[in-house]
Amino acid sequence: MPQLQKLEQLSAPHCLLLAVHYAIECNIGALGALTALRAADLDLELVLRLILTYLPESADPSTYVEYLHELASGTRPSGDDDAASLDISPVEHLSGSQARKKKRSLELLPLALALYKNEIELDPFTHFLIHRAHNIDATTGVLELIPQLIVPFLNHSEYLRAWFISTVLPLLRLSYEYYPQTPAPSLEEFARLRGRRAIELQLSNLRQTPKDTPGREHAARDLRGVVGPWMCGANDRKRRKLSTEDRRASVTEKSTQEPDDWECLFEWLVHTSRADLPLVSSVICEWDGPDDMDLGGYEEGRDYVGDETRRKLELRYAQAALACLYLVESSSTETIQTAHALLTRVSELLNFDPPPGLNVSVDSLPSYGLKVSMAQQTSTGALREENIFRPDNALTQPGRDAVDLLQLLLFSVCLFSSLQHPISIREFARMYLGSDFSEQSALLQKIIHSLSSGAKKDDEQWRTIRAKLLWLWNWGTNRSEGDRHAQGIFGNMDNISCEMEILKGLLESSHYQLAIQIYIQTPSSHGPLPLHIVEKVVLATAMHHYDNASNGNRTRGGMKRASDIIAAFSPCFPSSSRFQRMRALLSATHAMSFYSLTLQHGVPFQPVNIRVTADPLSLLRKLLQQNSRSYTHLDDLISIGQNLVVAMPSTLIDDDADTRPVDLAALENKKAAAERRVIGMTVEAALSEDDFETAYSYVVNRLTPPTPSPAASPATSTSSQRFSFGLYDSITEEDDAEDVAWRAALEAGRHHSSPSSSMWSRSGTTARPDLRRLEQRMELLSQALLLAPPRHLEEVLAVWQECEKEMTTLLAEENAAEERFNDAADRRLPGAFTTETVAVQPRREVGRGAVEEAPVGLFDVARGAAAAFSKTAFPLRGSNRTASGAETRDTTSDRGRVSMDLSDSGSTGGSTEERVRKRDMVASAVTGGLASGLGWVLGAKPVADPDRE
Repeated sequence: MPQLQKLEQLSAPHCLLLAVHYAIECNIGALGALTALRAADLDLELVLRLILTYLPESADPSTYVEYLHELASGTRPSGDDDAASLDISPVEHLSGSQARKKKRSLELLPLALALYKNEIELDPFTHFLIHRAHNIDATTGVLELIPQLIVPFLNHSEYLRAWFISTVLPLLRLSYEYYPQTPAPSLEEFARLRGRRAIELQLSNLRQTPKDTPGREHAARDLRGVVGPWMCGANDRKRRKLSTEDRRASVTEKSTQEPDDWECLFEWLVHTSRADLPLVSSVICEWDGPDDMDLGGYEEGRDYVGDETRRKLELRYAQAALACLYLVESSSTETIQTAHALLTRVSELLNFDPPPGLNVSVDSLPSYGLKVSMAQQTSTGALREENIFRPDNALTQPGRDAVDLLQLLLFSVCLFSSLQHPISIREFARMYLGSDFSEQSALLQKIIHSLSSGAKKDDEQWRTIRAKLLWLWNWGTNRSEGDRHAQGIFGNMDNISCEMEILKGLLESSHYQLAIQIYIQTPSSHGPLPLHIVEKVVLATAMHHYDNASNGNRTRGGMKRASDIIAAFSPCFPSSSRFQRMRALLSATHAMSFYSLTLQHGVPFQPVNIRVTADPLSLLRKLLQQNSRSYTHLDDLISIGQNLVVAMPSTLIDDDADTRPVDLAALENKKAAAERRVIGMTVEAALSEDDFETAYSYVVNRLTPPTPSPAASPATSTSSQRFSFGLYDSITEEDDAEDVAWRAALEAGRHHSSPSSSMWSRSGTTARPDLRRLEQRMELLSQALLLAPPRHLEEVLAVWQECEKEMTTLLAEENAAEERFNDAADRRLPGAFTTETVAVQPRREVGRGAVEEAPVGLFDVARGAAAAFSKTAFPLRGSNRTASGAETRDTTSDRGRVSMDLSDSGSTGGSTEERVRKRDMVASAVTGGLASGLGWVLGAKPVADPDRE
């Protein structure tokens, strides 16, 4: 029987089984002839399912593409020519029931893959090709076979073309062209990817590539050749519903409203920039955006992004680039250069003028010209990562203001880096939007301190630094808005505050002449700062170094810095009282540095101790106590004390302190009071070291009032506190001189020398030192009587009485010794008489005379009392007169005593008589004072004394 007849006699199950046999054996010719001859039993869908199920996936698509063309076009040949070659033996022996049974056991795959089963608009042949491609990849893993299968049929369906471009082409490039060494996902896995997961997978190779490898240069290539084609299937993926498995998997990992694929790409750029700005910058600088796709020519002129959508995507792309700059947290120079390149690219995308180069001079820096103040209308919350890319974020909305603001921020960051204070754009933007005056002021101080304490810079460099800081303050404009004084990063500070900090920096870096040129020699109408502010800053800076000095020597450390500043600026403020006080303070501190001085808890003296002490003169008392015989440096100590009083250190830089020129008369009064107080301290120190002679000399020669006068009446005395030369509150300017003088005289007068200093033995003609010392003490007490207020006379007289008793005792001892000596000498003389009658002098009346011609007045009584007091007050006067009269004394001894008096007391007299006359003068004043005092007590009217007039 001819072969054709046998074929026609086969049942439909036999034909199907025979077609399966031909498909398994890859006998495409026989399969084609069979399906053509028995087209009624083998329809198109059945044949496609049969091929899909039994044709080996490893078969070369080129062997059956033509057959598929015939099936797709419906132009299958009749098959009569090939009928003779058909071999029906595989099914010929099967009975009809056996054939039907085997047919039922066949499991033919559906044409639509589960992933695409909801694509009801697709024709069977498109479903077949997509399913066949997935099977080839799943079975063989040879993705290269798929283009051979699909490309010939791209014109069959637009969906098939878009599917191939968006699914197969990106995977092919990732697996075979771009990263062949990296494992790639399967076709089905790749087709299931959506949103962020798809973007992460497609660009994961870029994130894993080391920063210094050439592979990062292909970042734009990946977006152009992988992500771009994948985006062409965005609309189809939106229509495609998730399978049941996808729905279950997406419950925990996808939100109900996931952003579209383009939005996910832009978000990836924004988030990646935080950790890898160079990568994102490379992408943006080389990729032109949504319209820049490499579809391999398979699109054949088709446009997968509409014009309106493209415009929106381009703006979002530019906004993503702007957002990337706000997330930069690195402050390196490379980062600044990368950010500048990225900003230039954004300006190009938006058709704006590019920013100037980073190495531009300060004069050519851009200026603030925003129409709307971002600092006033935007908070720091806009900088959060979740907010920075929002479409309504004013900081990143593509426009002139957003680009200009980023340009200002970028150049500000660049200037900060040049000022040795690198800072990131993100941190800088946060400070611009949210910092207050204190934070900005602290930042400016930190920058200037770093510059002044770093490497030394010349005047020109400091001029440039000042220009940069002023640009950072106002961003090149004098415009102010709201509560901001300027538009720059330091805009919450006023101009004076900024200039003050810059002036401090110049002073800290020792550029005094430059500071004078900028802030003083500039005409006052155009000067950066008022002169009183300059003076305040200069003094405060000098005082800062003074307070932090560890030693008072003005030739080193903080004292040297303070002295240099004052010396440089003093000619600029010749009439400034504060500069005069500062110079006095520096002089006093320097002089004190040559003495050893330790304060509480063993802490060595530091200059700041003077400023924190309410009464700086009290430090001199401690200095005298801790430095043996330092009281001998009287002139030095007086100079220190006067300078401390003139300086008034505790209020030197107080804002509310009096800055008027110093009253010379008042100043001299203060200096005189300080001198007497210091002398009083040295007297105390000398007495504490048992140096009575020095104390006596200081009191007699340095504390004698210029015009001795009787004691003041009780109504004029104001001293009522216990006195100490080291206490400031115990004296006033009015009674300072007298109070210190009489107190010092009293202290010296009541001093008892140590026994070793008063020991004496009669040898030759040496005078008794104890008698001489007592005479000096009584002279000091007489001076105290002259100066002491009336209510303190009792205290002085009590000491006087003690000395008087001691003097009486010493004179009695001396007279007895002289009498014994004379008696012994008389007995030893040859021819001496044994006895001599001594005439007894009758007792003298005190008071009224024997003859009472007239009554005695009150002043006569007072004068008589004063005369009687003078005899006991100055007994040596009568003794000296006796020595020069009837009785003859040892003149050699008297001259020796007088010479010692002159040498120790500092008297200018040259003989005993001149010495006595000086004492008589003091005694006359004392007795006269007592007489007038008694007369005042009795209420009598004084009689003029012609001698005194």
